[in-house]
Amino acid sequence: MLVQGTTIFNTALTQFDTYQGQSTDKYSLQITLDKQAAAILDKAGVKIKEYEGEPIRKFTSRYDIPVFTGRGEQWNDEIPSGSTVRVEFTTKEHPTAGMVPYAKRVLLLEVGEGYEGQKEADAEFYETSPV
Repeated sequence: MLVQGTTIFNTALTQFDTYQGQSTDKYSLQITLDKQAAAILDKAGVKIKEYEGEPIRKFTSRYDIPVFTGRGEQWNDEIPSGSTVRVEFTTKEHPTAGMVPYAKRVLLLEVGEGYEGQKEADAEFYETSPV
């Protein structure tokens, strides 16, 4: 199954996610969804949450989640917040969480700007670099 959305946070799919300072031993990606994408997940039995009034969903995997650009090239950097992505996923039933979506691979359709104020922070950081 495929779903398209926008990344909420800067996402590094090259390292495991952490929760309360501990590794989850999973890679994860959270995206906001439009109504069509939310309907696809809902139809598959996947629970949808909200973040700042927008429908969102977290996709995880214990295995590497390859990320590709629109040219079919592998993307090995962090995915900036605000990036448009297409996620290929499969679902599996969990005893308490219902149907859980597991990411298989990600297509980076448009690179986002990063978190609010990131450009300014980067400019200041590099401007004051002594090298």
